[in-house]
Amino acid sequence: MDLYELIIRRRSIRKFAQKKIGITTLKKIIDAGRLAPSAANLQFIEYVVISEKTILDEVFRYTNWAAYLPACKPNQEQMPACFIAVLINKDKSRMPDLRDVGAACQNIMLAAQSFGISSCWLGAIDKIEVTKILKLPKNILLDSLIAIGYGTEYPRLVNSDRDIKYWIDKTGQFFVPKRKLSSIMHLNRYVK
Repeated sequence: MDLYELIIRRRSIRKFAQKKIGITTLKKIIDAGRLAPSAANLQFIEYVVISEKTILDEVFRYTNWAAYLPACKPNQEQMPACFIAVLINKDKSRMPDLRDVGAACQNIMLAAQSFGISSCWLGAIDKIEVTKILKLPKNILLDSLIAIGYGTEYPRLVNSDRDIKYWIDKTGQFFVPKRKLSSIMHLNRYVK
């Protein structure tokens, strides 16, 4: 599958099969994040891969999923195989450029997708509690978590300018609306 196809197919997945991901694959996924662009090449992002069941269960308690559809939160039997904690090392940059975080996370999610592994980037987490669980020192800030695992749901993309809220139909199919390309792309000048 080429890169464009990976981008088109990648959706946020919130329910996972209980199947482990090999350490070699995890290292490749993290390496994709490491190789993302970095402003002034400061490389302030670090990661904790959380795969041990007891720690995974603890962290899971402090995550929030799918704000528009609370019913989409996975239960214990649908948890991801692991979380990747995305960290900011303040010793490497006093004013970290969060575009670095976005680029690294996108690389991680696309790399996971290339291995047939699904992902969901989580910002709605209890950072204080997760920081305690991970025993992060004061110079390390928790930015977000990326849930990864083998997905068991298949959201469908819908081009729509009406609503940004995702939904589930009567059959249980999950739909994710995205603004139409014609609504967001302007050529040479901005046109309303």
